[in-house]
Amino acid sequence: MNDMFFRSWPPSGPSGPGGWVARLLGLLLWALLALLGLAFALGLLLWLAVMTVASLVAALFTGRPAAVTLLWRRYREMTRQHWPQRPAASATPRADAAGATGASQPAGVQDVAWREVPAPPTDASDGAGSGRR
Repeated sequence: MNDMFFRSWPPSGPSGPGGWVARLLGLLLWALLALLGLAFALGLLLWLAVMTVASLVAALFTGRPAAVTLLWRRYREMTRQHWPQRPAASATPRADAAGATGASQPAGVQDVAWREVPAPPTDASDGAGSGRR
């Protein structure tokens, strides 16, 4: 093995009299972050449940279908249509690509009228005189 000095950085673990304190603080910080994440996830699930129940109760009073029901119907329609539909694989992919892009269409020649484009006005202060920069 190579005994280079940077192999020991960062230290493998705290040592000395303050080592157990550092480990305890690290464990407490990890537990605090885990609890915050758990509280966030539970709050989201609780809000989802409350809003679903509120939507279903509102549907009873208004007679209109609940938002959850509408979303489920749209999802079912989408899955029944097998969206997105992919075309069947072809033996001639280059010809298919040319047909899809319009490259296989004959390009007709189109005549356009001639028009004169005026030159931009020259600035006399630049000293060039030709108008090019």
